[in-house]
Amino acid sequence: MKRNLPAWLAPAVSLLVFCLIGLALIPYPGLQNDELFFSGPLYYDDASFYRLEFGATRIPIMVMSYTGALKTWLYAALFQFFEPNQWSVRIPVLLMGMATIWLTWIWVRRIAGNRAAAASAILLATDTIFQLTNTFDWGPVALQHILLMAGLVAFDRYLRTQRQSLLALASFLWGLGLWDKALLIWPLAGLAVAALCVYPRETLSSIRPKPLAIALIAFLIGAAPLVKFNLAQHGQTASANTHLTADDIQGKLTVLRHTIDGSALFGYMVYTGPDNFAIRPRNIVGRLARSIPGQHPHNLMFPACIAALILMFIAKPNRRLLAFLLIATAVTWAQMAFNKGTGGAAHHAILLWPFPVIYVAIAFTSAAERIPRLGPPMLAVVIALLAGANLLTTSGYLKDFAIYGAAGGWTDAIYRLSNSIEQNKDTNWFGLVDWGYLNGLRLLHEGDLPLFIVQVEGDPNELKREIDSPDRLFIQHTEDKQIFPAVNDLLRDNAQKLGFTEKHERTIHDRNGRPVFELFRFERIP
Repeated sequence: MKRNLPAWLAPAVSLLVFCLIGLALIPYPGLQNDELFFSGPLYYDDASFYRLEFGATRIPIMVMSYTGALKTWLYAALFQFFEPNQWSVRIPVLLMGMATIWLTWIWVRRIAGNRAAAASAILLATDTIFQLTNTFDWGPVALQHILLMAGLVAFDRYLRTQRQSLLALASFLWGLGLWDKALLIWPLAGLAVAALCVYPRETLSSIRPKPLAIALIAFLIGAAPLVKFNLAQHGQTASANTHLTADDIQGKLTVLRHTIDGSALFGYMVYTGPDNFAIRPRNIVGRLARSIPGQHPHNLMFPACIAALILMFIAKPNRRLLAFLLIATAVTWAQMAFNKGTGGAAHHAILLWPFPVIYVAIAFTSAAERIPRLGPPMLAVVIALLAGANLLTTSGYLKDFAIYGAAGGWTDAIYRLSNSIEQNKDTNWFGLVDWGYLNGLRLLHEGDLPLFIVQVEGDPNELKREIDSPDRLFIQHTEDKQIFPAVNDLLRDNAQKLGFTEKHERTIHDRNGRPVFELFRFERIP
């Protein structure tokens, strides 16, 4: 007698794969500045963009005009029990990504059945950019995903049971997500427009005074810190960050495609080689990744999306559902694409997820179910091929991390820099010349390191005050690693005008041997 596999098996295996890959990735890149942006208010009150004060107590509310301090609050509690490092920063993010996968499976199972849910979980858990952005949360995006999907699960349950407590829960979670990052308005607006376009009668009939009031109140409670900030700052979240433009749409489409096919972060997060600093992998994970032949920078998800668009027309009975997902995704992307400064990087494009993955999974599942006997095994083969291609692309990142190392602001030299600084007992202040290592040093030393940002430009008297002291050590990137172009030369020229010259002390290299940071002091020109 044939026995069906339990419905939870596919998501459970998917979560295990996602977790193991994340754990393998975590040690390679150094802690990145934006990844740690939440941590500033943990150590310095004035690092928060906006805060509430009750006597001597200061509570951070916003870390940027559009990013709230929810993540700061979570890690303030976490760091009471765990030392701040790459593991305590990244494992919670990995767990959030796993929760998003599980919630996606629950939601899709309710709206499209077990097969579509299993396919969605498998494809999302193996999606390369989802894996990377939900292991290294520099967007940040992890809380956005989990709060969006948790709200959708609660809202779907409300629609089926009419329990108003579930409506309140969904609305509260979405409000909380809006406080975490105001960009959650993109997918929320996308879902609302899609519902009105595809399910107009059902949507309009559900808008009644009492449920609407409950939803609005719960939403405002969740978003209360963001509302408070905007009341105090005259709507700064919208006014400072909304600037409509049609510039570089083609470039943003390219970013979207590369996010879909998994190639968006090659060269940004990892060196892609070959170069003179390649090394032999030092652990079994790196050696396994290196053993995979060939290069696989692009997975098969982009052609799968094109195929899903075609299959949509034969995907009864889920055609309306697919139209809903397609419109929600398109409206979400349009909002980032036609706004200045958004949509041009993978950490914005990934905010469309998990909807593109769900769309592909439902389209292929619906088409397969129209072929009674051959459909299910054909579907299994297709999903396995897509997931396998995803894993090959992810293995490419692991391979490049192990051989060529982390690139740019992700350099693992931040750890050697942190350890090196501990040797300077005679230094009272450390001056940072360039962008990219403030938050890393601050977190790794738990706020105890006396740091200041060098005023490279501006008042010459202020610069002279900063450099005219032998107990100050300065840190800059090497010439080829500068984030702000020519900032080293600018500081050097301005210092010389004031009668000072640099005295090099040492250079900090990354694991591959590349020079990354330079430590120096200033001394008067004889």
